[in-house]
Amino acid sequence: MIDKRITPKGKLIPIGGSEAKDQGDNESSSELRQSHFFESGILSEFLQEVKGPDSRIEIIPAASEIPDEMGKEYLKAFHQLGCKNVHVLQIDSYEDADRAENLNRIAKADGVLFTGGSQDQLIEKLLDTQLIQRIQERYQNDDFVIAGTSAGAMAMARLAIKEGKGGESLIKGMMETEKGFSFLPDAVIDTHFMQRSRFPRLTEALLRNPGLIGIGLCIDSGVVISEGNIMRAIGSGGVFIIDADEVSQTNYHEVPELEPVYLHNLRVTILARGASYFLKERSFAKLAETSLADNHK
Repeated sequence: MIDKRITPKGKLIPIGGSEAKDQGDNESSSELRQSHFFESGILSEFLQEVKGPDSRIEIIPAASEIPDEMGKEYLKAFHQLGCKNVHVLQIDSYEDADRAENLNRIAKADGVLFTGGSQDQLIEKLLDTQLIQRIQERYQNDDFVIAGTSAGAMAMARLAIKEGKGGESLIKGMMETEKGFSFLPDAVIDTHFMQRSRFPRLTEALLRNPGLIGIGLCIDSGVVISEGNIMRAIGSGGVFIIDADEVSQTNYHEVPELEPVYLHNLRVTILARGASYFLKERSFAKLAETSLADNHK
């Protein structure tokens, strides 16, 4: 667990993923499509936050049902951007994660990227392993970048949404959470956010877990989180910040399961490129204002 009192030196880049483009896409081809959008700009942003094309990157496709194919897609995308020192860290089981070779590779890397797939599978393989502990330590103490797309992004927070249906109405009991990696200890992250109507389930996650903040990432969108606090929007899509701390009226705790929920004073902030958000202060800022705050430290 990351000590909240210590400012992390590294950065987090959770990314919303990409959508299958037609009804004929099966699960495997949909997973591969999630990697294609990186070539349009977000992967370049990731490299800029590490050490550019000279970075040593470890791709971790443990969430994927097709890890070999997924790894090859990311290698291809990085190579097209001039980054050749990129490797695929294949992890097939909980026991496999802590092999000495894998831990040594994390020690040498400048950043890691968790691919999409199933957050349940990713968490089952890696939660509470030495590998995750080493990644946390690098993030806390070094100029180290952790990125994740789709399932890889959802697992980065303190809680991950394990199951949950999208929908237009807020219905009690439509989602479950599980313990995440806690790189971002005060948040819960959801992805494919507006495209899959996930506003209600992220809101329920906050009602069930007071004090957390919700980050909803649309496709081809993400955030760069510095110092564990300053969140800058990247990509071509939107980022929804949901804050339930000041909800003053709700029937959530009284109604039975599968009943509709009302609430008052839910706060929503929408970020896009050019905007930032301070997680601890729960405040919005334009990028120019964020830069001014950094210069006056």
